[in-house]
Amino acid sequence: MMFRIWLSLGLLIVCVGQCHAQITASQVSSGTGSRSATLEEQLVNRLRASAEDQRNYLKYVVKQVELGKIDVKLVVGIERYALRRNPSLPFPFFERAFRYEASRRGLTVPPVRQFATAGASGGIRR
Repeated sequence: MMFRIWLSLGLLIVCVGQCHAQITASQVSSGTGSRSATLEEQLVNRLRASAEDQRNYLKYVVKQVELGKIDVKLVVGIERYALRRNPSLPFPFFERAFRYEASRRGLTVPPVRQFATAGASGGIRR
């Protein structure tokens, strides 16, 4: 009986000793050397945009901000809303809320699935 307890304890120590923590780098890096993230980096990392179509969609959102069609405060507000709604998977909430707010302002935004084959230029698949 005592042997089983010591064996279990030994296996537990060995298993715990082999576990490692992983710290991942941001998925987008501007490479400017600045300590603050760009809007695109912030959106990609905080909204957990892991798929290429999601990242292309966020590039499109940033482009709309740069063109002055959407206010940056609105985009950040929608990002915070999505994070409050579902901290583990916020991107779908961001997409829906952004499309709704953009349509209220007269801007038509395609769904994220149309960005599946779009390149870094932010084009849309036809």
